[in-house]
Amino acid sequence: MSEKHYIACDLGAESGRVILGRLADGKLQLEEVHRFANQVVRIQDSMRWNLLGIYEELKQGLRKVADRNIPVASLSVDSWGVDYVLLNKQQPMLSLPYHYRDSRSELPYEQALQQVGRELIFDKTGIQFMAINTLYQLMAEMKENPEVVGVADHFLNIADYFNYLFSGVGCVEVSMASTTQLYNPKSQEWSAKLIQQFNMPEKLFPPIVESGSKLGPLQQELVRRRGSQILMWWLLVPTIRERRLLPCPLKERDGPT
Repeated sequence: MSEKHYIACDLGAESGRVILGRLADGKLQLEEVHRFANQVVRIQDSMRWNLLGIYEELKQGLRKVADRNIPVASLSVDSWGVDYVLLNKQQPMLSLPYHYRDSRSELPYEQALQQVGRELIFDKTGIQFMAINTLYQLMAEMKENPEVVGVADHFLNIADYFNYLFSGVGCVEVSMASTTQLYNPKSQEWSAKLIQQFNMPEKLFPPIVESGSKLGPLQQELVRRRGSQILMWWLLVPTIRERRLLPCPLKERDGPT
């Protein structure tokens, strides 16, 4: 009997967990091997995420899997959308990432709707208007922290950032990109029109990849500590906010009465 094991790191706004999946004989079994709290950090009148603490918790979950001495076929991280990390080649994190409930994006949200308008923004992105979307957070970032934006190579959404820490490959998975209100689902790329309209540096926008894309092997520093080769993939799982609808056969008796 052949079987494969997979690791899924599921990050929510209040908690995170590391899940071990076992696929054998066409059946998938899931086991939660590690769970931890995810709490907002309040500092200098702002709300931030403690991503370094989350990273340590994820590594603790990987240690628990590694202690079982089982081969792992893939590893992936999923999270909430909209929030992001700014980074460059020299620094893996240029500032503590803001929490989506921080009030900094409320004024940029109003300004964007007045200056550019709902019609154009919706035409290019097709998602719900919310002040927490990455578009308005980046507008606030550019106004309040231009020096940080100036030295950033690009941004990564939260799940993509942890995939980057594990694999060393920086890119954004398509369903995460869709939460930014800067992704054009028709052209399947970043909206050049909106980037131009809001005078955003093009360098900030990393490559977009499909769900299930193979990134590469686990970073060597992590392999040495875990003692096993784990390939990094994105699992075929949608983000929490962007659930995809799949067709389901409907039996005649299951229809409305």
